[in-house]
Amino acid sequence: TGPGVRVTLDDGADAGVQGSQVVDTDLRMVTNSLWASGAEAIAINGRRLSVRTAIRNAGDAVTVDYRSLTRPYVVEAIGDARALEDAFRTSEGGLWVEGLAHHYGVVWSIGRVNELSLLADPGLGVEQARRAR
Repeated sequence: TGPGVRVTLDDGADAGVQGSQVVDTDLRMVTNSLWASGAEAIAINGRRLSVRTAIRNAGDAVTVDYRSLTRPYVVEAIGDARALEDAFRTSEGGLWVEGLAHHYGVVWSIGRVNELSLLADPGLGVEQARRAR
């Protein structure tokens, strides 16, 4: 829990235009840029990310750890809210989504949040372990 930012992305109005739909690559750009900007924890639509999280397309759906998400996509990142927002806007991911908005009508926003609470990643359990030799 703590302060942070909320980035929201949604498809452009004309779904027939290639590039107007938010895809896995777009969400990976956003999350990687938030990590690089100092985020301590990140979730997409409530699904907590870890180093083992897969963000992929499956047909027309975007999945996080193979669970389909629905739009709009809400990315929440815990960390210094002002620093995260400022760094993200000029980061590769920030410039990426700004380009999507300008060229393809993708709708996005970023805002500071005083208190975020992100659930733990349910996939972090250890299934097999053995003593190191």
